[in-house]
Amino acid sequence: MRTKTSVTYKNEILEKYKREKGGEMNCYLQEPTRKQIKEACLWLLNRRKEKYDESILNRFFQFEEGENKAYAIERVHGDKFKPIVNFLTGETKSTTPANLELIAWLIDFKPRPLSMYLKSNTENEVTLHESFQKKENAYYLKNENQVVDIIPETKVIEKTDKSITIISQINPTLRITTIVSL
Repeated sequence: MRTKTSVTYKNEILEKYKREKGGEMNCYLQEPTRKQIKEACLWLLNRRKEKYDESILNRFFQFEEGENKAYAIERVHGDKFKPIVNFLTGETKSTTPANLELIAWLIDFKPRPLSMYLKSNTENEVTLHESFQKKENAYYLKNENQVVDIIPETKVIEKTDKSITIISQINPTLRITTIVSL
């Protein structure tokens, strides 16, 4: 298992950006300009509000307490976004942590910020990889190198605020499939 560091965080963010060209925000980020990044920030300001997003924005924009954030972003000079454009277009190979966190927020990279990314490198992930062995799209629980149980391949079909629907192929040879909504 690869150890997560600030360097892997930066690389994974850049890989996601290159792969998805900004994902949901690709109309702003496919060929980014300073103005487009500012507009993307304004558009996402009241739409993307996960646990640490406010601190990411406060770190980059340095809002005053009680300040109207949309108005503050509008007043930010475009030069503040130039290092982000340079990083995303490959003109520079590194950027500041505040810029990197803003990029992670813009492209909806998860887990973010860096502190949460580093915490996601937990013992649970190590235990999961060490305890399970994948064979033919199913996971087998290992017990001292013996296969003792099968865990079927499961996929999330639909997820909302109040429910989740999953599909699980219990026995591929008999083609038994279960769909569960919770």
